[in-house]
Amino acid sequence: MKPNIHSKEQQGFTLVETTIALVLMMIVFVGIAPLIVYATRYNSAAAIRAGALAIAQTKLEQVRATPFSSCTSSTETLSVGDPATGLQTYTVQLFVTDTSSTLKDITLVVTPQARSTTGTQYAGSFGWMYGQVIIYTKRTSITAGPNLG
Repeated sequence: MKPNIHSKEQQGFTLVETTIALVLMMIVFVGIAPLIVYATRYNSAAAIRAGALAIAQTKLEQVRATPFSSCTSSTETLSVGDPATGLQTYTVQLFVTDTSSTLKDITLVVTPQARSTTGTQYAGSFGWMYGQVIIYTKRTSITAGPNLG
């Protein structure tokens, strides 16, 4: 058997070098952790806002398909998503104002509700991220204009 001979040519990391490297990596990871929380929070807010926009588009299509005389104000609550992972609830308010006999002003407000047992609106310092989607539009009746015919 040959004896284990250590020479100065052998290379390796000392315990001090390894500890310094681990401390530096820990400092980097602690600095990155808030960025991950920030990104997660804003991505979920974007998904909630995209859901609100999709509901607003669907509601506007329903209003467009409704006869002019039947277009009235309403309020409803809709839940969207997979029940297994949790539903996102939105309050949809439709305000219809008769401007004239052939014109109506329509305001559609979609408000995301908090995923809480109380079902209240998002509030606090991050409430602005989950803000309302408000759409203003006009609706006119189908009539022959003065230049037709």
